[in-house]
Amino acid sequence: MSADYPLALEPRYDERPWGGRRLATRLGKRLPDAGRIGESWETTGVARVVNGPLAGATLQELVERDPAGLLGERGRAASQPFNDFPLLAKFIDAEETLSVQVHPDDEGAAPLGQRGKTEAWHILDATAESFLITGFQEPVTPERVRLALEREEIGTLLERLPVSAGDTVIVPAGTVHAIGAGVLLYEIQESSDLTFRLYDWGRRDQQGRPRQLHVEEALAALRPDRHARRTRPLELDTDRTILAACRYFLLQRWAVTGSSAYELEPGWTFHILSCIQGQARVTAGTGQTDISAGQTAVLPARVEGVTLEGAATFLVSGVPDLERDVAAPLLAKGYDAEAIAQLAGDTRDLDRLVGL
Repeated sequence: MSADYPLALEPRYDERPWGGRRLATRLGKRLPDAGRIGESWETTGVARVVNGPLAGATLQELVERDPAGLLGERGRAASQPFNDFPLLAKFIDAEETLSVQVHPDDEGAAPLGQRGKTEAWHILDATAESFLITGFQEPVTPERVRLALEREEIGTLLERLPVSAGDTVIVPAGTVHAIGAGVLLYEIQESSDLTFRLYDWGRRDQQGRPRQLHVEEALAALRPDRHARRTRPLELDTDRTILAACRYFLLQRWAVTGSSAYELEPGWTFHILSCIQGQARVTAGTGQTDISAGQTAVLPARVEGVTLEGAATFLVSGVPDLERDVAAPLLAKGYDAEAIAQLAGDTRDLDRLVGL
């Protein structure tokens, strides 16, 4: 059976020592009764469809059954050579500060048989003191980092970026980074779970043991000159705003009041729709589903358009062609080259396309 309607998904919840319960209290998710839940993996391969004729099938099963119809041309290219769903969407609740960590880029991950991990964060909630660790304050060598770790002075080297709800930050692979305490966010990333912990603030597990670190692996993956950057959103029209864009993903915010219809090019890319506020009916292809805050649906690449009815805000992701899907429409709207290029942070993906 073809994937030709909005696929509502059941996520996977992960308990983390730094997690909390805001995925339930702020987003209305039905969490396990106990435990500190840090992450909700919305589009992992084991996420199951909960509506329509394909109910019960996992996302990975649908990739294998109908790659062209589900992923589209851009999605299929991004899924190679792993034959998986190439983007992973998450909700993350950081009650405490996460470990200081590094994700390798594609080149560094290839020997491990995986893809790299560039990601973007959209802040949903934060305290007045909330921050992100977004790189080093100044250029460092591996030797200096090792010495700082030995002396437990690594915090003095790290760059901290204050954030508030509504901010979007893009994190190139190879950047040393961490999510600070009090932050609730949405993440879109390359589908990878390669994480090398450099430092974990002396945190211990329930048995009193320190969490495993991967210092040498993190230093090998580290690109000390890279930084996570806050982007400046660019409005496409009254409903849609581009928040971040790079070769791996395009992240937009769609704000719907009443009824809005959007044309989609069939066979090009899938779209991940995650509701962050309100609720709406999503109609596409041969079916529809109701989505409320904290829920995610995937629009298969096969569908030709989508109609949203209600009052809701969605974060929407897919795999773009940067020139066609980002640079061209934004240049046509009158944005200059510098404004467009900053959507990619330090990855410099858009520079070539806009003449910088």
